[in-house]
Amino acid sequence: MPPPGVTFLSPVAQYLDEITPDSTIAPRPGTLDGKILGLLPNWRPSAVHILRAIGALLEERFRLKALVMEQPVREIPLRDGKLLDTLGGRLDELAKRVDVVITATGD
Repeated sequence: MPPPGVTFLSPVAQYLDEITPDSTIAPRPGTLDGKILGLLPNWRPSAVHILRAIGALLEERFRLKALVMEQPVREIPLRDGKLLDTLGGRLDELAKRVDVVITATGD
């Protein structure tokens, strides 16, 4: 009888942009040096604190051109569609102003 053991499994075998060359997922930059980094918290209070800490660490590690903290995304009552449909214009504007976005949810 084999000894008992623990096996860890990841639900993600590979990043989609690594296995689908014609993917619509934005390519990852090789470095954050010289990039404008956007931080996008959701409406949970801890998300802002999480992103501030991540932003500070990334500023220490890379030469960012700028760090942009967006206002928290508020929970919007939905009449039609989905939350991303409601926020589409706001996310499009953010994408025009930054090179990379990190988002967080926190409780």
